[in-house]
Amino acid sequence: MAIMKCPQCGKSISDKQQVCPHCELDMTNLTEEKIHSLSKIKSLKYNQSLQTHQFIATLLFLAGCFSYYNIEDKASPQFVAAQASILVGFIWYVVNRFRIIWAKRSLKK
Repeated sequence: MAIMKCPQCGKSISDKQQVCPHCELDMTNLTEEKIHSLSKIKSLKYNQSLQTHQFIATLLFLAGCFSYYNIEDKASPQFVAAQASILVGFIWYVVNRFRIIWAKRSLKK
């Protein structure tokens, strides 16, 4: 009995199981084509979630910039929140860019 990864959810299961207990994928009639299709779908969902995170980070950054320049009182908590929003949005954007580049490189291998 060997341990393998489920092609759909990626969790460890026994090679003797006929159905994955985590995602309930039927393991009895898996072909190479179906396994390739499942891995392609999984990578597309991952890339889509990365792009969604990048979009949210951009919105956070832009909202912080807009608030930063429109707040008159520089000692208010809103001004500090705007600065934090700019910083968090920028860092989140940069990290997601690296994650997207890394994901594209791993697809080419």
